[in-house]
Amino acid sequence: MNVTVSIDEGIASILLHNPPLNILSNAVKRDIKETFQSLASNKNVRVILFETAGEHFCCGADLKEFPDRIKQNKAKEAWIEGHGMLQAIMNVPQPTIVCVKGNALGGGAELASAFDIRLFADDVSFGYPEVSRAVFPGNGGLERFMELSGESHAAFLFLTGERISASEALRIGMANKVVETEKLELEGKKTAQLLASYSNVTIQTIKRVIQDCLKGDQFFRKGMNDFASLHETEDVKESITAFFEKRKPVYQHK
Repeated sequence: MNVTVSIDEGIASILLHNPPLNILSNAVKRDIKETFQSLASNKNVRVILFETAGEHFCCGADLKEFPDRIKQNKAKEAWIEGHGMLQAIMNVPQPTIVCVKGNALGGGAELASAFDIRLFADDVSFGYPEVSRAVFPGNGGLERFMELSGESHAAFLFLTGERISASEALRIGMANKVVETEKLELEGKKTAQLLASYSNVTIQTIKRVIQDCLKGDQFFRKGMNDFASLHETEDVKESITAFFEKRKPVYQHK
């Protein structure tokens, strides 16, 4: 396996290790998809933190697989598998955090975009060079980019293949926060610990509400029902009681 998982105090820490560039081969994409599908139903996991080994986050697809893809007419299969990987990440009920460093290119940029919270090191070089290979992003990252950063930025990056810095990624909404490279790992852990300290039912409801709002389908009523349901939990009662007793709440996550 190119993907390893450790779980501690409600945080699932995932490490992608496919040296030297953490390339997204077909096998790696399947490993990532299956890992997130497994964690989605794990009641012991409240937050998911994704990191990569080495200097670079992920430098995209394994070009050695392209000749066979072209010869065997497997482009549609690659499209389905790539989208399956991103959807597996985006569909988990737990909040997800990714730490991005070095090069995040092509499929790597697509992978980074799938997470709820995207922490970038200040050395990041981010872009979609697929146009130079006569294709366009096919893992679901094109659609996700449009959600996060819009049509204008998508047109520029996908058509030119140019790379942008971490500060520019922050400006257009792809990155949520930029930190010094040597502080990235610590920032990821701190953010994961913060989310894990909150009521799990509340955190998962907030994530679902955000997704429902983006879909725009009868959100007023769905949002109202979710808002009301949180007021019926044991955690909200504990939170208010703890506030008046001037102590930290002890959540039961129900």
